[in-house]
Amino acid sequence: MRAGYKAAWGASPVQVNEVRRVAAYETANPEVIIAEHVVVGTLPAKATTFTVPGLLILHVRNGLITRVRDYMDGLGVASARK
Repeated sequence: MRAGYKAAWGASPVQVNEVRRVAAYETANPEVIIAEHVVVGTLPAKATTFTVPGLLILHVRNGLITRVRDYMDGLGVASARK
């Protein structure tokens, strides 16, 4: 999973400096994990920094991640790129 995110962020025009864990939430389904996070990064072309909140929904079965939903603040991303 880390390699996948590293590749995705590496292909973008931003540099991720840190991913902060905000909170993790239990659900009624023991195979579902919900986690809030904040991505802190730099847009080198503009020499600006950004902070974008996000939400991960992970489905896990037998110790393996079976599905990931990754939601980020689209307006925050767009604002950082201006």
